Parts: sequence; structure tokens; C-alpha cells
Amino acid sequence: MKVGLLFFLVVVALLIWLSLHTEPLMVKLEKNRLLLYTKKCRQEWPVKVLKKESDMVDSLQIERVLVKLPNGQKIYVEMDDLPPKYAFDRDYRLIVEKIFGQRFKEIFSKDGVVIYRSDFDVALFYKTTHDLVLLYPLDNNLTQVVIECAKGHVVPLPNEYEHLPLKKSEWKVEFFILDGFVNKDI
Repeated sequence: MKVGLLFFLVVVALLIWLSLHTEPLMVKLEKNRLLLYTKKCRQEWPVKVLKKESDMVDSLQIERVLVKLPNGQKIYVEMDDLPPKYAFDRDYRLIVEKIFGQRFKEIFSKDGVVIYRSDFDVALFYKTTHDLVLLYPLDNNLTQVVIECAKGHVVPLPNEYEHLPLKKSEWKVEFFILDGFVNKDI
């Protein structure tokens, strides 16, 4: 009995310690402002919304917003949300490769964010196993701003940027049926 209680107390203490020392990088688009933040870093930029799209593929709700940053750079802010009893069941890199139809390499990972690189960069933010937020196409400068914020450092948005082609993600029903992207918790 004493060993079980001791083990329980150690697990609880470890969970409390982890929750106090994790700083997931979060991203939010609200009221024409793009927020990127942790406990130590807060980036907030006014954006001009150029286009909004909504789509539903299988059980996945997709909302894509094309925004123009203060420096003139255009990026997509994509929010992908599954119903609560569903979860993404594949490695995030494989998901990114499928929806963009090309190979990507993971270049950065920290609490709440993973960044992948190919012809352009994709920042994938995750809060739970059933929702994702993607920012793309990112150039090297904007990627560095995201990485530094994840590390707790505020770096200003650069005035110059690479003009990257605006390639949208393409979610297909086959990804869910054939590739098993989603797992349903019953």
C-alpha cells in the first residue's frame, strides 16, 4: 500500500512539474490580428484577410484564411478540426507530405509546433490530437520568427520576404479511407 501511494504521489508531482515547465507555442487568428505566443513570447500582427474558405472532407472540418501580413507577405492560416472522438492517426510529417503532394523534412520541433521544409516551410501547431493549425507558405525569415518565439524570444517581423507561390493544401477522402489518417476512439 505504501509503495502504491508513493508511486501515485511521484506521478502527480511529475505531472504538475511538466505542466508548469511546458510552454507550447500557440497561434490564433482573431479580429484581423494574427497572434503567435507562449508564456515568454507574444507576437501580434495586424493582418488583412484576403480570402476565407471552408470545406468538409470526410469528418474533417477545414477553414482556410489567406492573410496579408504587415510586410506584404501572404500566408494561409488553416484550421483543421476533427470531431472530439476522432484523432489524427499518422505522423504529422506524413500528413503534411500527403496534403501538399511533396516530400518535407522536419527542421524544428518544440512544445506545440513542428516546422517542415521543402520548397516552402509549413508550421504545424497542435493543441490536441483532433485539431491542427497550419501556417504556410513560410519563407526562411518568417520561419525564423516562429522558431525564435517557440524558444521564448521576440524577433520582429522582417520587412523583406521571399515571394513564394501560394500553394493550398489538398485534403482528399482517400487519405481517410485508404491511408488511415484518422482513428475513431469508441
